[in-house]
Amino acid sequence: MKLPNKGSFSFVNKDGGTFHTTATSTQNLLYRTRCYLVGHMEYANGEDWRKIVERKLSRLGIITFNPYKKPFVKDLEEGDNFRRRMKEEMIRGNFDEVCRKMRQIRIYDLNLVDRSDFIIAHIIPNVASWGSAEELVTAVRMKKPTFISVEGGKKNTPLWLLGMFPHKYFYDSVEDVISMVSKVDSGEKTIDSDRWRLLSKEMR
Repeated sequence: MKLPNKGSFSFVNKDGGTFHTTATSTQNLLYRTRCYLVGHMEYANGEDWRKIVERKLSRLGIITFNPYKKPFVKDLEEGDNFRRRMKEEMIRGNFDEVCRKMRQIRIYDLNLVDRSDFIIAHIIPNVASWGSAEELVTAVRMKKPTFISVEGGKKNTPLWLLGMFPHKYFYDSVEDVISMVSKVDSGEKTIDSDRWRLLSKEMR
C-alpha cells in the first residue's frame, strides 16, 4: 500500500491495538535537481568515484547525469570499449569516422551541462582531460554552481582554474564535496550565490 508522504495515519497491529503516526515530507532543497558529473574518462578511471556520488546523491533524491550512462533516448556509448574502437579507427587512418562520433558525444555531453542545476567534478591535475576542461568552461560561462574535488587536495588545484572559480568551490576529496552538497540540501549550509537558479519543486 502506497501512502502519501505526509499526514496522520492509524494502523491496527497484530494484537488488535491501534498504532498512530504522523509523517512529514522529507523533500529537501535539492530534491529532484539534476547534477552532471565531470571528470576523466580517457586517460584515467572515471567510473569508481562517479558510482560513489551517484549512490550518495540518489538517497537525497538528486538526479545524476553520468557520461558513462547517458540518459538520452538515443543510445550513445562512451565507455572503455568505445574509446578502444576509436583508437583502432585512428590507427587505420579513419579520422573522419572518429571525428563524426566524437562530435556527437561532445554535443550531447555539453547538453547535459546545460540541463544540470549544478556540477560535481573530480580532477587529477597532472592528467589531461580535454572534455572536462570544456565542460568546466561551459559551466563557468553559464554560472552553474560547481563543486570540484582535486586529487591530492585543494592545495594542488591548477592555477588556471583558480582564475575561473572562487577558491571555495574546490575541495580536498569527493567525500568533502558530497558532505557540502548534503549540507546545502538540508539547509545547514545557506545558499550564498546567485549561481543557484532552482525551479520550484512542483516544476522539477
